[in-house]
Amino acid sequence: MIPRSRLNARDRNPAAAPLQLGIGSRMPLGAASALLLGAVLSCGGDADTTGVVQPNLPAPPSAESPDDAAPAAPDPASPADSEPDPTPPAGGDSGSEGTPASEPDAAASPLYAIMYEVYDDQGSTSYLSLLDTLDVESVDTSTSREYGRGRAFVQAYNGWLFVGDAESPTVTRFSVSDSGELVEPLEVSFLNYGLQQGQFDSWNATFISPTKAYLMDFGQGRTIIWNPTTMEIAGAIEPPDELFRTGLSLEGSPASVRGDRLYRTFNWVNYDDATYSTEFLLATYDLATDQLLSLVTETRCPVPGNLVHQDEAGNIYFSNWIWPVAGTIMRGAPTSCVLRINAGADGFDPDWTLNYGDLTDGRKGAMFTYLPGNQALLSAFYEDRTSFDATTDPWSYVGSLNWRIWSADLATMTAAPVEGIDFNGGAYTPVQFDDRLFVMVPGGEAENYATQLYEIVDGVGRPYVKLPGWSYQFVKLR
Repeated sequence: MIPRSRLNARDRNPAAAPLQLGIGSRMPLGAASALLLGAVLSCGGDADTTGVVQPNLPAPPSAESPDDAAPAAPDPASPADSEPDPTPPAGGDSGSEGTPASEPDAAASPLYAIMYEVYDDQGSTSYLSLLDTLDVESVDTSTSREYGRGRAFVQAYNGWLFVGDAESPTVTRFSVSDSGELVEPLEVSFLNYGLQQGQFDSWNATFISPTKAYLMDFGQGRTIIWNPTTMEIAGAIEPPDELFRTGLSLEGSPASVRGDRLYRTFNWVNYDDATYSTEFLLATYDLATDQLLSLVTETRCPVPGNLVHQDEAGNIYFSNWIWPVAGTIMRGAPTSCVLRINAGADGFDPDWTLNYGDLTDGRKGAMFTYLPGNQALLSAFYEDRTSFDATTDPWSYVGSLNWRIWSADLATMTAAPVEGIDFNGGAYTPVQFDDRLFVMVPGGEAENYATQLYEIVDGVGRPYVKLPGWSYQFVKLR
């Protein structure tokens, strides 16, 4: 089961619940140990550069979650927010905004970053490790940098490492030296926009160009516009009234950028009883003008919250996290499935859905991940391994270790469980570096939510390394 502690929207639903993955075997790292530097980094850098498949793992929110508190309104008089500097549209020239980080030197040694969260009686502590190779046997907290109480975040983009602080609404950008050290830290604070921590992962951070990025605050429905080069806030896209419902929390999917458009979904949830909305909104934004163009209601395949994926043709796939499956089984809520925005279109294809049961012998599913070559991964829930009654907690029920990861051929619509990966909590995270595919699989409470990584080789999951805590943040810096 995934820990019930939650930080923000991405931690709440299938895409918004916190992902918890871990690595941890206890052997020396050899040459890699010298580069197990403490630093922060996040899952979800420039997809073209890192090749990371980015699905996130969310956990149900607790009533005490900071996101549930009424956020402070931004101070319009704050110098950081007044007279925002103009930023170019996606793909625009950086102009005089600053000097973007240079592209990683192809001759430089590889460098990866992984952030993980270790739970204890007082809460959790985040650790950052840098690796100079993927061929490691363990990651040790004693050789990692500690990042405060709670969940810290990492992202990689344009040769930079971005770290979101666990205890303040601050994001720090690091450059990487030739020797693999994190240098030239530069910070930006989102305090004046009501954030309480440096929430910064694939759910809410979207890089558009070296001088323009969006940070989605699901608590207030606001999209903050900022500059990764100067680390300054440029303004915000204010939320429409349609995003808010009395007594319900707003959640949503990560964003997907294609051309000059950004797409993401919004839905609602009652965390007290784990009830998700049966409809959601598809939002389309114009990246050149920073305008919300449309909000379209959809009732098929409710509450996409998983990582969003694009295929080779430019089709965009939205799917659900694990949590809504509880409502389907326990209350008869609509069954989750997968929707697609076709290349060249701005709305969901009205004639296309992918039903998990068609691939998994009728089982409920989640976590659809598109892979090159019309292949896919997904999680299937085995109801026959468990049961529920009127007293069963929905979060515990669907977060139980009764899921298997399946691989699918979308051309033939055939699928089978991935050999080598046993039953688990369902909320896996796929990560692809060049031609190597890994999945991060969180363990249960008995293992303190330690995350086991597997490398998928010839369709078989081979145990890779185990983290001592929950992690869904593994990125490539160069």
